[in-house]
Amino acid sequence: MYGSQNNAAWVFQLKKDISDLQQDGKPFVQLLGSMKSMWNELEIYRPHTIDAALLRKRAEEDKIFQLLSSLDSTYEDLRCHILMNTELPFFTSVCATIQREEVRRKVMNIGTTTSVPEARAYITNEKRYKGKHPNLKCQHCNNIGHVKDTCWILHPELKPEFMKDNKGVQRMNRAPHRANHASTSTSNGPDPLKNFTVNPAELMNEFMSYLQIKKGVAGSDRADSIEEGNSTALLGKFAGFLADTRSIPQEDMQGLCHQEDDW
Repeated sequence: MYGSQNNAAWVFQLKKDISDLQQDGKPFVQLLGSMKSMWNELEIYRPHTIDAALLRKRAEEDKIFQLLSSLDSTYEDLRCHILMNTELPFFTSVCATIQREEVRRKVMNIGTTTSVPEARAYITNEKRYKGKHPNLKCQHCNNIGHVKDTCWILHPELKPEFMKDNKGVQRMNRAPHRANHASTSTSNGPDPLKNFTVNPAELMNEFMSYLQIKKGVAGSDRADSIEEGNSTALLGKFAGFLADTRSIPQEDMQGLCHQEDDW
């Protein structure tokens, strides 16, 4: 796994395989055979000896092997680098190397964490304005899309008329109210549109009746609102009627003739 640069890498791998070996449902004889095979291979790289200095060296190597095997998988590159050295470092040197790597990773993680908000802020600023001049920035109000010479705060005379005093916004807000008012303004008074018809002759007759009723209520306080609501509704129905005049039979138009003098 770690190459053949020195025996330390093979010894580490064999010791790790022996410690990780499990029966996993296999017969005991098979498990014992696997262990004996690994023990025999380990003796090739670590033959029996009574040399005190060599035994002390092997004891220190075993500490290093146990330490490296307990590291997380994220330290695999560092573990491989240590084992692939020509000479296995001392135990204290290995500990110092691992500590330096841990500090380095913490510093890198802090840098990454602090850069994420900055990146998000940059993206937000880029998406905040997508007008015609996203590269322009005002030195007075710090807004995007214009410069100081054309800033409406410093030069209010440059502001369009429809934007002054929010008149354009107010007109837009009043439009739905007028539409609703047209449908409800006659709820408390006479409603000549209740049984409104689409027949041409009856349509004109009802319109004449509406004009008479309008004259009768002209002096009341609600005359303006009733007139506005009824006129809006009548004009809407007339528009639909005029759009379909080509499809109306000629006999339906006969009722219009005797009403011309009333106009």
